[in-house]
This record gives sequence, C-alpha cells and structure tokens, in this order.
Amino acid sequence: MPETGEKRNLIRLPFTPRAYCQLQDGGREFAGVIRDISLLSLYMELEGADDLTGECDIQIVLEGEHSEMEINNMSGYIIRSDSKGLAIRFDEPFEWLAIVPALFKKFSRP
Repeated sequence: MPETGEKRNLIRLPFTPRAYCQLQDGGREFAGVIRDISLLSLYMELEGADDLTGECDIQIVLEGEHSEMEINNMSGYIIRSDSKGLAIRFDEPFEWLAIVPALFKKFSRP
C-alpha cells in the first residue's frame, strides 16, 4: 500500500448517519452528519464548530430506507474542532461498529 501519511489504521465507513451531541458541562446541544466513524472516534460535520470543546453525550442515528436505528448512551470528548466540524474520541470503543457494514453493505479502508 503506498505511503499516504495517514496514521489511522482503523476501518472508516463511508456513509452519512446523523449524530446528536450534548455537552456535559453546559447542556449545549448540536446535531450534524457523521463524515466518518471508527471504533474509537467520529468526525461530525457541523458549521461553526470552532469553539466547541469538552465532554459530551452522543446519540448516533443510522438511517435505512424504511427504518432507523438509534445508538444511545455513548460519551466522549471533543478532541478537535474547526469551521467545518469536530472530532470526538469515544470514552469506550463503539461496540456496534461491526454491524454497520452489514447493514449498509459499504466498506472501505483509509
């Protein structure tokens, strides 16, 4: 595999589920589209996310053609934010990640 400078070796999934987050210290809530997700983190597209930081509670909604699945009770920490979105590192591994490719029949490596 050619050297790309990419240090992440975990699988990324190329679909666009929604995420809802609530900051634990102030209760501020926000929602956006997940650009990518791995076992340990996610990047969520969100306009004007420059100033977001801190611990947060996370809900992920995986949308199908005729239904949706909610993944609740997740928490993490915003490790990076910019004008286009933010990265959240999960407190615990995303244990349901293994079923997502089967549901969406999409799979890729970085």
